[in-house]
Amino acid sequence: MSSNRHLTSIALAGLLLGGLTACGGEDEPAASPPADAAAESPEDTATEDAAADDTATEEDMAEETTEEEATEEAAGSSEVPPLEDLWPTVIDNANSAESMTATITGSDDEMTIDATLSGQLDNSNFSVDATIDGAQVQIIAVDEVYYLNGDEAFWTMAGASAEAETLAGQWIETPPEMNIGDSFSLSSLWEEFFSEIPTDASDLQTSAEELGEVDGVEAYHYTIEDEEAEIWISADGEDNLLRVLISEGMEEPLEMVLTDWNSAEEVEAPADAVPAEELMGSES
Repeated sequence: MSSNRHLTSIALAGLLLGGLTACGGEDEPAASPPADAAAESPEDTATEDAAADDTATEEDMAEETTEEEATEEAAGSSEVPPLEDLWPTVIDNANSAESMTATITGSDDEMTIDATLSGQLDNSNFSVDATIDGAQVQIIAVDEVYYLNGDEAFWTMAGASAEAETLAGQWIETPPEMNIGDSFSLSSLWEEFFSEIPTDASDLQTSAEELGEVDGVEAYHYTIEDEEAEIWISADGEDNLLRVLISEGMEEPLEMVLTDWNSAEEVEAPADAVPAEELMGSES
């Protein structure tokens, strides 16, 4: 039980922090408009009238098509506000949220993770269900009391290989002196997560924007830095961050889906939790 208590915090936060820095970056020059087609010098002044008429018709059709495409593009872009208009509210909402649920998946060259975090951001009540490199762990916090339930692979990864078989599969109530809340809490993970996201929208270079959806919820979809990162923001006027997808530096894209803004359900403490002192006492 004296093994590395920081494992879960490092595993979850480390992958997030490493990936989300890809959202920032240096300003890129604006895309240059397509160059005008070079004027063609007539080489044969004896061109037939019919050919001249055909050429004029093709040019007229090309101009009409260009105008239609420009009109459609303008109409489409008007439906999606610029990211810089929404981003300050998105950041404020995240920083002031009382609760939320986040599902995180992804893999880099060091770690594979699949985790769901849900609860109150004052740490009074939350749960974590995570698989880290195949090792599974659940954490429940109720009124500053932390409960852990890990499989044998998790306890082995945590450095408690001798006790892994005994500890695996049962809820363990951690003692206050373990101070697990100092090394892992929902609020600290959330704060670390957002500390790596630029608060200035000018640091997020948008290359495309469109209307989309996340789990059936209409959202503004922004592509950042040539598709290295993507962001979805709710289109219901609340301006909540719904999804982040990062590809740069990842074997499998890092995805974070956010739901239950300010409405995450509370969890109950496990009824069959065994105090850590009893386990340690039984092994002495």
